[in-house]
Formats: sequence, structure tokens, C-alpha cells
Amino acid sequence: MPGIDYPALRAAIPIEQVLALLNFQPSHRRDRRLRGPCPVHGSNTAGDRRCFSVHLDRHVFRCFICGAQGNQLDLWRQVHRLPLYEAALHLCRHAAIQPPRLAPKTNHHNSKTRNSSPPSPPPATD
Repeated sequence: MPGIDYPALRAAIPIEQVLALLNFQPSHRRDRRLRGPCPVHGSNTAGDRRCFSVHLDRHVFRCFICGAQGNQLDLWRQVHRLPLYEAALHLCRHAAIQPPRLAPKTNHHNSKTRNSSPPSPPPATD
């Protein structure tokens, strides 16, 4: 089975969509940057209300308390505590898209094309 095309998956699902799927409610918004409670470690206290930072244009996040950081797939993976491959499939199910797959590798080395030089002539005899 072909693997998942992770760059295509990150292009198909923006971090804003992942935040919506996680029911993230920012406590502060400035242009295309959000701050709020961390969905990874589940911050609930008043001091943690701005510890989680998201840059929407760059599709990256960082928590200044638990140290979680990365892109939208990393966020989904860390919140749900799943390995990368399983997290990608899980996110695709929740986003209602088919996982983008890598194209299967083709065998470019065929035995007929590998030895495509003409056969050598038989040795000369006197």
C-alpha cells in the first residue's frame, strides 16, 4: 500500500481547519496570529489562557508551557497522542477527505532496457 503524501495532506487541510476540529477558542487575536489555551496539554488556568500561539499564515503552532510545536499534522498527532501515520488517517477521516497517497514507485530498470547495447560480435577465427 502506498504511503501518505504528508506535504499534500498539510496543503489540503489548513491549520485553521484543524483548530476548528479541535474546538479551539482563541483568547486573543492579532492579525493572522492567535493565542489561547493549549489543546495539547489542556491548559485551564487563567495564566495558561495565552500560552498557545498559532501563526495561521505559516501553519505552525507553539505552546510556551509544554513545549509542543509544529505544523497542523503535528498538532493533531500530539493532541490525540497518535503516531504520525495513524494521526494522518485520523485527521483525514475527521476532515472528510481521502488521504493523499504517494504514487507507487515504478521499476525503471527493465532487463531489456538495462542491456540495450548490441551484442558483441563473435571472436574472429583464422
